[in-house]
Amino acid sequence: MSAAIKTASGKIVKMNSRAGAALPDVNIYRERLWSDAQALIERLDRHAITPDEYIAEVRALHHSVDMAAELKPWIKRTLIERKDQVLNQKTMPKKAWTMQLLYLEPGEVHPPHHHHNLISTQVLLHGRIYVREWDRVARLAPDQILLRTRSDGWFKPGDRMETTEVARNAHWFCADDKPAVILNFYIHGFQSWTFDPPGIRGRRMLDPTHGVQADGLIVARELPLKEGHERFGDMPIVDVPLPRHLPA
Repeated sequence: MSAAIKTASGKIVKMNSRAGAALPDVNIYRERLWSDAQALIERLDRHAITPDEYIAEVRALHHSVDMAAELKPWIKRTLIERKDQVLNQKTMPKKAWTMQLLYLEPGEVHPPHHHHNLISTQVLLHGRIYVREWDRVARLAPDQILLRTRSDGWFKPGDRMETTEVARNAHWFCADDKPAVILNFYIHGFQSWTFDPPGIRGRRMLDPTHGVQADGLIVARELPLKEGHERFGDMPIVDVPLPRHLPA
């Protein structure tokens, strides 16, 4: 068993990554929010819709449901138990999906990171979180990618993070001084084109403070998982300024 990953202060990090693992199947929640989403996954898998169309359809589904009311018992359970709640989960040889509620304890930070072959929607259901999101523009080197900032501010309940292979693929978020609950719905392995070659697995940590181009695009350096949590795991996002280009 590998040693626990800790932040610089010694706090043990609560991991929420498959890391290539075949997690047990879960099929607890069967209401419309999941049944309609499952139908969209099937359409995407048949190439009947594109990843962007899939995201738009999921967004429309969420807007058609009062998610706070629909998931009220699960939100309450998440806050009482102070832990994530997995509602649906399936692992196949090359594809997987998960629908869960994430519990963020007060001040909990998810350091800057990006993903491979993942499409996700995260909707804030309770509390307040600070979010930074970026598009992936290009890979500059084996350990550097170019990012375009898409959001940088506080989210309220109902606000959402959406991820495809390029759009808003990199993100960084943290709770304020109270707990937060986020609906986290993501699917792996459903995109035929990927930003990086096949074989990449799991989330990869980023340092978005590494540099900036004259056009304002951020040069981010990839970090090992342990280093990413050590560097950013204790830091409220508002305390970390992003690099700005200063004209000569």
